[in-house]
Amino acid sequence: MAAENGAHVEHESALHELEAINEDINVIVEQLVDEEAALHAKYELKKAPLYKKRQDVVANIPKFWLTCLEKHPIITSLIEMEDAEAIAYLESIEIERSVKNPINYKIIFVFGENPYFAQRRLVKEFDFSNKGDVKVTNHEIKWKADKDLTASAKKEKAGKEEANDDSDQFSENEEASFFCWFDDENGSELADLIANDLFPNAGMYYTGTINSDDEDELAGFELGDSEGEENDGSEDDAEDAPTPKRAKHD
Repeated sequence: MAAENGAHVEHESALHELEAINEDINVIVEQLVDEEAALHAKYELKKAPLYKKRQDVVANIPKFWLTCLEKHPIITSLIEMEDAEAIAYLESIEIERSVKNPINYKIIFVFGENPYFAQRRLVKEFDFSNKGDVKVTNHEIKWKADKDLTASAKKEKAGKEEANDDSDQFSENEEASFFCWFDDENGSELADLIANDLFPNAGMYYTGTINSDDEDELAGFELGDSEGEENDGSEDDAEDAPTPKRAKHD
């Protein structure tokens, strides 16, 4: 019996030591993720002139950006039929990165004259400077009369607020307009897909030559309930940070 108790104590001690080692490893892994994200953002900033050159070329391709969005394996599921009709007027997507800290950026959708928006530019800003506390700045969409594609979602959200239901409208309503994202209190997961995957690889998404291995990586990605909700765990905090993607050459 004494031998068994001794073996049990040794086993428990080994488990505690193993857990401590795993925690130390995770600290280094988190540092690696942060450094990879910063390096990725730095080189995205360097590629800005090439992205501008690419935009000059694709400006002559009808519905280029709509096609890219609809060919993206994740984003396509967020685009309703009415959204696609509005996005058909999308002339360019711009990722405006901070020179001082390139992991922070603005996502800008630039539209031509259309029956939906009073302004040409739809903007959403993300500041990842404080890890685990993403600062998001939304810019109101000025919809033209009777053209607000987010009206039903806003009405549903207002009803939830009256009922003190703080669940995330955009992530839970499968029929919510893609444009609800511009009003989302967070939305950093979709921002990451747009800024660090769709945008740098737009040419390959359009032509359908995206690497199948990269599509497999995206297959496990889902827009979770973390958008617009506060986190209290280290794993959740890590999800708020921008995840670096392997940018390919268009």
